[in-house]
Amino acid sequence: MARGFRLSAAGLSGALLAGGLALLAVPARAGSVTAESIFDRQATRQQARSQVPKGATVTRTVCEDLEVGLDNTRYRCTVYYTMTPAPTPTPAATPAPSAPATGQP
Repeated sequence: MARGFRLSAAGLSGALLAGGLALLAVPARAGSVTAESIFDRQATRQQARSQVPKGATVTRTVCEDLEVGLDNTRYRCTVYYTMTPAPTPTPAATPAPSAPATGQP
């Protein structure tokens, strides 16, 4: 099991230019989760992945073997992810009011 983990997130946003019009991009959140363990690399990687928020897309995983002396190794894995928020629903179009019916004699 991992002895600890660190969760950090940073906001990302931007604007796209298309056809001379400025369009606001959907902001995406990026973050990372780091886990450390004395057991093995695979368990450490799995511990970090289990801390990634649901719905996130894992973009990269980096693991390090840290020699801590006396033939002991500590494993550290960092999983990087992005999250794109769900699109905001657009209001439904309101139907145009119908013209009053004209009476026929």
